[in-house]
Amino acid sequence: MKIKREHKTALIVITALALFIWGFNYLKGKDIFKSYHTYYAILDNVEGVVQSTPVTLKGIQIGTIDDLKFYNGIQKTMMVLNIDSDFKFSRDSKVKIYGGNIMGGKSVAIVPGTLGQMAKDGDTLAVMKMPGMFDLVNDKITPLQNKLERILTSTDTLLVGINNVLNPQTQKHLKSTISDLSVTMSQLKQTTQRLNGFMMQNQTILNRSLSNVDTITHNFARLSDSLKQIKIKYLVNQINQSVAKLNISLDKLNKGDGTMSKLMNDKKLYDNLERSTKELELLLKDLREHPKRYVHFSLWGRKGE
Repeated sequence: MKIKREHKTALIVITALALFIWGFNYLKGKDIFKSYHTYYAILDNVEGVVQSTPVTLKGIQIGTIDDLKFYNGIQKTMMVLNIDSDFKFSRDSKVKIYGGNIMGGKSVAIVPGTLGQMAKDGDTLAVMKMPGMFDLVNDKITPLQNKLERILTSTDTLLVGINNVLNPQTQKHLKSTISDLSVTMSQLKQTTQRLNGFMMQNQTILNRSLSNVDTITHNFARLSDSLKQIKIKYLVNQINQSVAKLNISLDKLNKGDGTMSKLMNDKKLYDNLERSTKELELLLKDLREHPKRYVHFSLWGRKGE
């Protein structure tokens, strides 16, 4: 039985079509010989995620992003995930979008949940977006950029202030100051040289003076040692004994014992002494004024003898 040309053509077309369908799905990362479950994820922006982006679970690819479309008008976006039906995960699992490279691509992974209820075909999963490398770099660079702008602004202000300060007159004064400073340094150098010469010329005298200072210091050290050897405690005891004896004497005076105490404490004796003193003073005064009353002197003797 001969196969007609039309049948051959139809068989070739069918085979080519099957290969095309298989190749197309293969390029999309989908095996037509496996069964898949479809899941959905709603998010604000799918930036970096494209169709055929692999979906992984703990690093193993379990599906791909089948489609991306708007949801609820253009307020939200929807990702359609084709996941191999052999992989099971709980309903509270999340779709994590992370990473990012120079081309702007993102990676998608399933983060398993902890609930016992398994996700079913057609369920909508929660989304967990992680900042990518460029997001982190941008977060770090933005504050640095702001600081750099403030530094440049401050530097510009400083340069403007310096330009205003360093006017021609100020520059002239500055040059004059530097010239005076140079002269001062030259004079200081000369003074230092003279001082060095003086030190060299008087080295012997300086050495002798230092030797004398050392001798004086040694004598002071010996004096200190001598003071240490004095029996300070013995001297203090002697002083204490003398003070105690003095206190006893003063106590006797206060109590009225002895002649000195009587002289100090007997008022009658004081009055008698004062009265006697006054009478003696009057007697001396009368003696000075009328000495003839008390002294009779004659070269020839008294009259009437």
